[in-house]
Amino acid sequence: MGKLAKFKNKILSVTAAIVVALSFTSGFFGFSSAEPSQEDFKAMAEEMVILVNEAREAEGLKPLYMVPYLCDVANVRCRESIFSFSHNRPDGSSFITVLDDSLVPYSKAAENLAAGSDTAEATFNQWKNSPNHWRSIMNPDYTHIGVAVSYDMNSEYKYYWEQFFVAVSGKLNDQTIPERYKTVPKSSGDINGDAEIDTFDLITVNQYLADDTAFLNDLQVKSADMLKDNAITSADAMVLKKYILGEYKTLPVTMEMLLSGG
Repeated sequence: MGKLAKFKNKILSVTAAIVVALSFTSGFFGFSSAEPSQEDFKAMAEEMVILVNEAREAEGLKPLYMVPYLCDVANVRCRESIFSFSHNRPDGSSFITVLDDSLVPYSKAAENLAAGSDTAEATFNQWKNSPNHWRSIMNPDYTHIGVAVSYDMNSEYKYYWEQFFVAVSGKLNDQTIPERYKTVPKSSGDINGDAEIDTFDLITVNQYLADDTAFLNDLQVKSADMLKDNAITSADAMVLKKYILGEYKTLPVTMEMLLSGG
Protein backbone atom coordinates (compact mmCIF):
# COMPACT_ATOMS: atom_id res chain seq x y z
CA MET A 1 0.00 0.00 0.00
CA GLY A 2 1.43 3.42 -0.98
CA LYS A 3 2.18 6.04 1.63
CA LEU A 4 -0.58 8.40 0.49
CA ALA A 5 -3.13 5.62 0.76
CA LYS A 6 -2.04 4.67 4.25
CA PHE A 7 -4.39 5.60 7.08
CA LYS A 8 -3.35 5.78 10.69
CA ASN A 9 -5.51 6.45 13.72
CA LYS A 10 -4.64 7.26 17.30
CA ILE A 11 -7.10 8.05 20.07
CA LEU A 12 -6.55 9.40 23.58
CA SER A 13 -9.08 10.45 26.18
CA VAL A 14 -8.24 12.04 29.54
CA THR A 15 -10.41 13.78 32.12
CA ALA A 16 -8.95 16.27 34.62
CA ALA A 17 -10.28 17.59 37.91
CA ILE A 18 -11.30 20.87 36.27
CA VAL A 19 -13.80 18.94 34.17
CA VAL A 20 -11.85 18.91 30.93
CA ALA A 21 -12.62 16.40 28.18
CA LEU A 22 -9.59 15.59 26.03
CA SER A 23 -9.14 13.62 22.83
CA PHE A 24 -7.06 13.53 19.68
CA THR A 25 -6.84 11.68 16.43
CA SER A 26 -4.47 11.57 13.50
CA GLY A 27 -4.86 10.35 9.98
CA PHE A 28 -2.73 10.39 6.84
CA PHE A 29 -4.35 11.61 3.63
CA GLY A 30 -3.15 12.84 0.27
CA PHE A 31 -2.65 16.58 0.03
CA SER A 32 -1.05 19.33 -2.00
CA SER A 33 2.57 20.24 -1.29
CA ALA A 34 1.80 23.97 -1.56
CA GLU A 35 1.79 25.75 1.79
CA PRO A 36 -1.52 27.55 2.48
CA SER A 37 -1.63 31.27 3.20
CA GLN A 38 -2.88 32.77 6.47
CA GLU A 39 -6.14 33.61 4.68
CA ASP A 40 -6.44 29.95 3.69
CA PHE A 41 -5.96 28.90 7.30
CA LYS A 42 -8.60 31.38 8.45
CA ALA A 43 -11.09 30.11 5.87
CA MET A 44 -10.38 26.50 6.86
CA ALA A 45 -10.97 27.32 10.53
CA GLU A 46 -14.25 29.08 9.77
CA GLU A 47 -15.38 26.15 7.63
CA MET A 48 -14.70 23.84 10.58
CA VAL A 49 -16.87 25.95 12.89
CA ILE A 50 -19.65 25.96 10.28
CA LEU A 51 -19.51 22.15 10.10
CA VAL A 52 -19.59 21.90 13.91
CA ASN A 53 -22.57 24.22 14.19
CA GLU A 54 -24.47 22.50 11.39
CA ALA A 55 -24.04 19.20 13.25
CA ARG A 56 -25.14 20.77 16.53
CA GLU A 57 -28.17 22.39 14.90
CA ALA A 58 -29.21 19.01 13.50
CA GLU A 59 -29.34 17.72 17.08
CA GLY A 60 -31.21 20.74 18.42
CA LEU A 61 -28.13 22.25 20.12
CA LYS A 62 -27.17 25.91 20.21
CA PRO A 63 -24.31 27.01 17.93
CA LEU A 64 -20.85 27.78 19.27
CA TYR A 65 -19.45 31.29 19.01
CA MET A 66 -16.06 31.60 17.35
CA VAL A 67 -13.74 33.90 19.32
CA PRO A 68 -10.47 35.43 18.00
CA TYR A 69 -8.68 34.99 21.33
CA LEU A 70 -9.68 31.32 21.49
CA CYS A 71 -8.44 30.90 17.90
CA ASP A 72 -5.10 32.39 18.99
CA VAL A 73 -5.04 29.91 21.89
CA ALA A 74 -5.90 27.08 19.49
CA ASN A 75 -3.09 28.19 17.19
CA VAL A 76 -0.56 27.97 20.01
CA ARG A 77 -1.71 24.43 20.79
CA CYS A 78 -1.75 23.56 17.11
CA ARG A 79 1.88 24.61 16.68
CA GLU A 80 2.85 22.74 19.83
CA SER A 81 1.19 19.56 18.55
CA ILE A 82 3.61 19.47 15.61
CA PHE A 83 6.39 18.69 18.06
CA SER A 84 4.36 16.99 20.80
CA PHE A 85 1.11 15.41 19.59
CA SER A 86 -0.33 15.23 23.07
CA HIS A 87 -2.72 16.96 25.43
CA ASN A 88 0.29 17.91 27.50
CA ARG A 89 2.27 20.91 26.38
CA PRO A 90 5.98 20.60 25.48
CA ASP A 91 6.91 21.62 29.04
CA GLY A 92 4.77 18.79 30.43
CA SER A 93 1.90 20.96 31.70
CA SER A 94 -1.75 20.38 30.76
CA PHE A 95 -3.10 21.97 27.60
CA ILE A 96 -5.41 24.14 29.71
CA THR A 97 -2.48 26.25 30.92
CA VAL A 98 -2.43 27.97 27.52
CA LEU A 99 -5.71 29.71 28.43
CA ASP A 100 -5.81 32.95 30.42
CA ASP A 101 -8.84 32.49 32.65
CA SER A 102 -8.91 36.21 33.45
CA LEU A 103 -9.88 36.74 29.80
CA VAL A 104 -12.07 33.64 29.54
CA PRO A 105 -13.69 32.75 32.88
CA TYR A 106 -14.57 29.21 31.87
CA SER A 107 -16.35 26.51 33.88
CA LYS A 108 -15.44 23.71 31.49
CA ALA A 109 -12.94 23.33 28.65
CA ALA A 110 -11.82 20.73 26.13
CA GLU A 111 -9.59 20.35 23.12
CA ASN A 112 -9.69 18.09 20.09
CA LEU A 113 -6.48 17.45 18.14
CA ALA A 114 -6.23 15.99 14.67
CA ALA A 115 -3.51 15.65 12.05
CA GLY A 116 -3.00 14.51 8.50
CA SER A 117 -5.71 16.18 6.43
CA ASP A 118 -5.70 19.42 4.48
CA THR A 119 -9.49 19.98 4.48
CA ALA A 120 -11.97 20.87 7.20
CA GLU A 121 -14.46 18.27 6.00
CA ALA A 122 -12.02 15.35 6.16
CA THR A 123 -10.77 16.42 9.58
CA PHE A 124 -14.33 16.90 10.82
CA ASN A 125 -15.12 13.34 9.69
CA GLN A 126 -12.10 12.05 11.64
CA TRP A 127 -13.54 13.59 14.78
CA LYS A 128 -17.09 12.52 13.91
CA ASN A 129 -15.96 8.90 13.73
CA SER A 130 -14.37 9.08 17.18
CA PRO A 131 -16.83 8.92 20.13
CA ASN A 132 -14.55 10.98 22.39
CA HIS A 133 -14.13 13.78 19.88
CA TRP A 134 -17.80 13.75 18.96
CA ARG A 135 -18.75 14.01 22.62
CA SER A 136 -16.89 17.32 22.89
CA ILE A 137 -18.35 18.66 19.64
CA MET A 138 -21.90 17.82 20.70
CA ASN A 139 -21.57 18.79 24.37
CA PRO A 140 -24.50 21.13 25.13
CA ASP A 141 -22.52 22.87 27.86
CA TYR A 142 -19.96 24.42 25.53
CA THR A 143 -20.69 27.95 24.32
CA HIS A 144 -17.55 29.14 22.50
CA ILE A 145 -14.85 27.70 20.29
CA GLY A 146 -11.47 28.48 18.82
CA VAL A 147 -10.11 26.61 15.80
CA ALA A 148 -6.68 26.67 14.20
CA VAL A 149 -4.79 24.87 11.44
CA SER A 150 -1.02 24.60 11.08
CA TYR A 151 1.21 23.25 8.34
CA ASP A 152 4.78 22.00 8.55
CA MET A 153 6.11 20.33 5.42
CA ASN A 154 8.93 18.64 7.36
CA SER A 155 6.69 17.09 10.02
CA GLU A 156 5.14 13.62 10.06
CA TYR A 157 1.55 14.61 9.29
CA LYS A 158 2.08 18.00 7.60
CA TYR A 159 -1.34 19.39 8.67
CA TYR A 160 -2.40 19.82 12.31
CA TRP A 161 -5.80 20.89 13.61
CA GLU A 162 -7.05 22.09 16.98
CA GLN A 163 -10.52 22.74 18.38
CA PHE A 164 -10.60 24.53 21.73
CA PHE A 165 -13.99 24.47 23.51
CA VAL A 166 -15.07 26.45 26.56
CA ALA A 167 -18.25 26.91 28.57
CA VAL A 168 -18.73 30.46 29.84
CA SER A 169 -21.61 32.54 31.11
CA GLY A 170 -22.26 35.57 28.94
CA LYS A 171 -20.46 36.96 25.94
CA LEU A 172 -16.78 37.08 24.99
CA ASN A 173 -15.09 39.89 23.05
CA ASP A 174 -15.57 39.81 19.28
CA GLN A 175 -17.55 36.58 19.33
CA THR A 176 -19.22 35.65 16.06
CA ILE A 177 -20.89 32.75 14.33
CA PRO A 178 -19.48 32.05 10.85
CA GLU A 179 -22.17 31.61 8.20
CA ARG A 180 -21.98 29.46 5.10
CA TYR A 181 -24.35 31.82 3.33
CA LYS A 182 -24.20 35.26 4.95
CA THR A 183 -27.54 37.02 5.36
CA VAL A 184 -27.37 40.36 3.55
CA PRO A 185 -30.20 42.80 4.39
CA LYS A 186 -31.37 44.86 1.43
CA SER A 187 -32.30 47.89 3.55
CA SER A 188 -32.81 49.15 7.07
CA GLY A 189 -35.39 46.89 8.74
CA ASP A 190 -34.86 43.96 6.35
CA ILE A 191 -33.18 41.87 9.04
CA ASN A 192 -33.79 38.54 7.31
CA GLY A 193 -32.41 39.69 3.97
CA ASP A 194 -35.50 38.73 1.94
CA ALA A 195 -36.10 42.26 0.59
CA GLU A 196 -39.30 42.52 2.66
CA ILE A 197 -39.83 44.39 5.93
CA ASP A 198 -42.46 42.46 7.85
CA THR A 199 -43.31 40.66 11.08
CA PHE A 200 -40.61 38.06 10.43
CA ASP A 201 -38.01 40.81 10.81
CA LEU A 202 -39.70 42.03 13.99
CA ILE A 203 -39.66 38.49 15.42
CA THR A 204 -35.93 38.24 14.65
CA VAL A 205 -35.17 41.50 16.46
CA ASN A 206 -37.26 40.51 19.49
CA GLN A 207 -35.51 37.14 19.67
CA TYR A 208 -32.16 38.88 19.55
CA LEU A 209 -33.18 41.17 22.41
CA ALA A 210 -34.60 38.33 24.50
CA ASP A 211 -31.81 35.79 24.10
CA ASP A 212 -28.12 36.47 24.76
CA THR A 213 -27.20 33.56 22.50
CA ALA A 214 -29.21 34.81 19.50
CA PHE A 215 -26.93 35.94 16.68
CA LEU A 216 -27.08 38.67 14.07
CA ASN A 217 -24.18 39.24 11.72
CA ASP A 218 -22.64 42.69 11.33
CA LEU A 219 -24.90 43.63 8.40
CA GLN A 220 -28.02 42.48 10.25
CA VAL A 221 -27.03 44.50 13.32
CA LYS A 222 -26.67 47.58 11.13
CA SER A 223 -30.07 46.91 9.56
CA ALA A 224 -31.71 46.41 12.98
CA ASP A 225 -30.35 49.70 14.35
CA MET A 226 -33.43 51.73 13.38
CA LEU A 227 -32.31 54.79 15.34
CA LYS A 228 -28.69 54.64 14.16
CA ASP A 229 -27.38 55.05 17.68
CA ASN A 230 -25.07 52.01 17.51
CA ALA A 231 -27.22 49.96 19.85
CA ILE A 232 -30.06 47.46 19.39
CA THR A 233 -32.73 48.05 22.03
CA SER A 234 -36.46 47.75 22.56
CA ALA A 235 -36.76 51.22 21.00
CA ASP A 236 -35.55 49.78 17.69
CA ALA A 237 -38.14 47.01 17.93
CA MET A 238 -40.83 49.59 18.61
CA VAL A 239 -39.78 51.65 15.58
CA LEU A 240 -39.84 48.58 13.36
CA LYS A 241 -43.28 47.61 14.65
CA LYS A 242 -44.64 51.10 13.94
CA TYR A 243 -43.19 50.99 10.43
CA ILE A 244 -44.84 47.64 9.75
CA LEU A 245 -48.16 49.06 11.04
CA GLY A 246 -47.77 52.08 8.75
CA GLU A 247 -47.18 54.65 11.49
CA TYR A 248 -43.71 55.42 10.12
CA LYS A 249 -43.17 55.84 6.40
CA THR A 250 -39.38 55.53 6.25
CA LEU A 251 -36.54 53.66 7.94
CA PRO A 252 -34.33 54.44 9.69
CA VAL A 253 -35.92 57.21 11.76
CA THR A 254 -34.33 60.01 13.73
CA MET A 255 -34.70 60.46 17.47
CA GLU A 256 -36.73 63.61 16.75
CA MET A 257 -39.20 61.58 14.69
CA LEU A 258 -39.51 59.06 17.52
CA LEU A 259 -40.16 61.73 20.16
CA SER A 260 -42.75 63.49 17.99
CA GLY A 261 -44.56 60.26 17.23
CA GLY A 262 -44.05 60.54 13.49
